[in-house]
Amino acid sequence: MASTLAESAELASFPPFVRRVQAAVSTAAKDVGAEAQDSNNPARSQLRRALATNVFADPSNYGTRFAWAVATNPVITMASTDGDVQFTVNSVWDTIAGAPPLPE
Repeated sequence: MASTLAESAELASFPPFVRRVQAAVSTAAKDVGAEAQDSNNPARSQLRRALATNVFADPSNYGTRFAWAVATNPVITMASTDGDVQFTVNSVWDTIAGAPPLPE
């Protein structure tokens, strides 16, 4: 468990971890790109899709950006499963896209 800020920073800058996160980001971008436009919140959809487009324009840049967000999750470590990394990438997608949260 990355329990300290120093451990989170070390994980976020560890190249094998960044590559795993990049693979998860690319998977998320593919999935977001295939989503139907949300007619109730088109601005949110546009922000999510714009991020997906930008990910494929510069994949390594976004791997690094997402690695920092993923590494700050206290349960994520280098030993985390691919599913856990993917779930965490998916959970921070809207934050990195600047999209507002869904209404409750």
